[in-house]
Amino acid sequence: MIQYLIQTSRRKVTAADLFTACYTTILGTATVIDVKRKEDRKRELDEKLEKARAALGSLGVQESSGQQGAASSRPDAGSANTSQSRSLAPRRKRPETSASSALLQELASLCEITRRPFPRPSWIQIQLEWAHIEAAVAAEERDPNYLLREPTTTQKLERTTITIVELVDQLIRRNQTLESTRRQDNEEIRGKRSGAGDTAWKELEDILQSSHYPSYYPPLMDPDDIADTRSLLGQSIRRIFNQAASSREIIAKICYNMLTSRAPPTIHTYNTLIAGFNRIQRPDLAQTVIDSYIHNTAWPATQQTIVCLLNHYRLANHKEGLRDIIGRMRGVRDTGLHFRIIDKNVIFSKGWMQWITENCASRKYAFVERARRGDDVFNSLIKAWLHCGEIGNACMVFVACMRHSGWVTAQTLQELLTACLGTVDYAAARRIIKAFVENTRRFAGLIHKIILEEPATTSRQVVMSLSHLLDICWLGFKNVSGPAAETYDRMLQEFSSFVNRTRLKLEIRETARVCTAAFEGINSTDFLLDRLDRAIATIDSAQRAGQKAAKTLANFSRVAKLISIDRTVRNLETKIKVTATLARAAILKSKTGYDLDPSSLIGSNQILSSYQQSRHDFLCDAIQSIQIHEGAMTQESIRLQLLQRLPDPALRRRFENSGNSENLPIRTLVTFYTSNPVTFNEAKNGSHDESIRYLEQQLTDTEDTLRAVLFVHLSGETQKKLRYRYADWYKMPLEQLVKHSMRIHIRGAAVATETPAIRTIKELSIAAEDVGEANNIAPKPATNYAAMKRRSYAGRRITKPHSASSFVEHDEDVPFPLALG
Repeated sequence: MIQYLIQTSRRKVTAADLFTACYTTILGTATVIDVKRKEDRKRELDEKLEKARAALGSLGVQESSGQQGAASSRPDAGSANTSQSRSLAPRRKRPETSASSALLQELASLCEITRRPFPRPSWIQIQLEWAHIEAAVAAEERDPNYLLREPTTTQKLERTTITIVELVDQLIRRNQTLESTRRQDNEEIRGKRSGAGDTAWKELEDILQSSHYPSYYPPLMDPDDIADTRSLLGQSIRRIFNQAASSREIIAKICYNMLTSRAPPTIHTYNTLIAGFNRIQRPDLAQTVIDSYIHNTAWPATQQTIVCLLNHYRLANHKEGLRDIIGRMRGVRDTGLHFRIIDKNVIFSKGWMQWITENCASRKYAFVERARRGDDVFNSLIKAWLHCGEIGNACMVFVACMRHSGWVTAQTLQELLTACLGTVDYAAARRIIKAFVENTRRFAGLIHKIILEEPATTSRQVVMSLSHLLDICWLGFKNVSGPAAETYDRMLQEFSSFVNRTRLKLEIRETARVCTAAFEGINSTDFLLDRLDRAIATIDSAQRAGQKAAKTLANFSRVAKLISIDRTVRNLETKIKVTATLARAAILKSKTGYDLDPSSLIGSNQILSSYQQSRHDFLCDAIQSIQIHEGAMTQESIRLQLLQRLPDPALRRRFENSGNSENLPIRTLVTFYTSNPVTFNEAKNGSHDESIRYLEQQLTDTEDTLRAVLFVHLSGETQKKLRYRYADWYKMPLEQLVKHSMRIHIRGAAVATETPAIRTIKELSIAAEDVGEANNIAPKPATNYAAMKRRSYAGRRITKPHSASSFVEHDEDVPFPLALG
């Protein structure tokens, strides 16, 4: 037995036993160190919390004592005069107490532990974005598969030359008239001009005074040489933008190169100019290039042209320009982006009609081709709609991107998901889930690509946002039952299983990465404690990152439900108010025969404009204010009720004292029932003494009274026009009222001065055609408008509009260029 134990104890130690012992020792030591670090951190947080509680308690004691002292010093404060409490002197801000300062400092120190700045596009990020666009423009310019619309005749080449000369003149004029925020431009204004800039400007002036430039060669004469020249022109322009020079020097060099080049500039040159001017913080010059392209050229836009246009208006915060470009992309604005325009009279084949239906927008006399959207355009479109606040349209663009097998970047997808979650837009969330169901493979490929290529933090944010979409997609849809609910439930189950699988893959990948990093730290040649600290720091960093991502949207589902309940309650209140208003309007119509809503605006389900929405609101408020009596009612009783219940009592008194309040029709009185009525004007200047302010108030009251008196003496149609133009009553200028009143008096005086002709019974019996003869006036032949219109066109040459066919290419000289596929 003893011999057996000796043999067993002398058994050779294997590598597995050694690894187990080392691993157990490492984990035990790491646990001890980690516990100590956590205790120190907990002790530090407890101390800070105790300081914050102490500061808060002392602040509460001081506030309560201060309130008691103020109450004891003013025992009759409740019975004080209202005018004395509303002192006109400006109030001074009370200095903060030491307790409140201590509290704020403690809270700030606590917030610094977990606070992270919200990511905003900085100046360097905008520079990088435009640098990427410039690189994409250069790559597109080198693409041999892109065919340019070249000037094929001398007239077209002359038109291109005139366009470039006008662009040069506009750039020079715009740089001289508008101010710049660039440091180089400010130094030039202070007199620090560079010799290179003066030399370039002198050379440009010499070129402009010469009659030999620009002198462009026809592009079809030597295509290879023209292509090389254009490539050199684009490279020179990009090098000029990379120089830290003033805008004056940059414009001089660029314009000099464009005028002296043998090849005429193309759409690629315009793309380079738009991106470059935006990168050097001169969006005004980029807008000059855009105006020249939109209004003076017929070049079809490339993918990078659309990207440049969308990003220019988005970063310049120009929403109207952004909507104009999107409308041109759809082919519903003007001539679109200079793609093909096909006359409707030349469509002769079914296949052509099918292509036009899929790729063109129908206009009155022609079809305008829509822009094709690539990955870069889809990304720019989503960002543009999000900038405008149109989350639904951004989601529709994302659905179209998935349908057309496109890709979006992780940043764009995260911005879209954040916007949906931040606004609790469950309709947009349902669109995204529908896009997943309809394009499962493409959507899964996009998420898998993000997980493989993007950092772990970005991938985790995207997956967490997708999982929280499930929390809001049922909101506003719970009361739906039947086949639609079953289909939607099945869609949610598919999406939920996909999100769970993706989250599991992400966790496995993250765990493998953390384990690899921890083992690399342990297997290094440093001291044991340093290696353990490095491994523990890696594990803690991964845990904190996961906890932060989970804590960001921890209570999102509850908040989303509360917001959904509030939105549902508001919608129900609106529907109840609209239903009650419709019922009251129907009762008033049956009693008086007067329809307060002839255009059926109150019960309309269509999207209303801003004016229609305001009219809808004051119609509802006005109808709700009318009391319905049991007996008979008339239109006059409704008008009197509206006048007596005006939301602004001062305006009501002025109308009643004007002497002609019966001239105010119902439709005019209804417009004064705004949701937030504007009170009467007060004296604007409060820095003068009491007498001056009294005189100013008297003057303001006189103006308001005069405005009411002039308004009530106008006709109902004039009152309607003025109320449409000036929704705020107190912003209606007196000059307009005086002008309309003078027209009425002049018209009345002219009618009063006319002397009617004295006619006898015999004269009244004369036929209408003999009236001129009875008054010794030569009779005029009867004029027929149609005959006169025919005579006006009789001498003109009849021209047939141009049309496109399968063997004729339309000339670009006509206003609507027709091109063929």
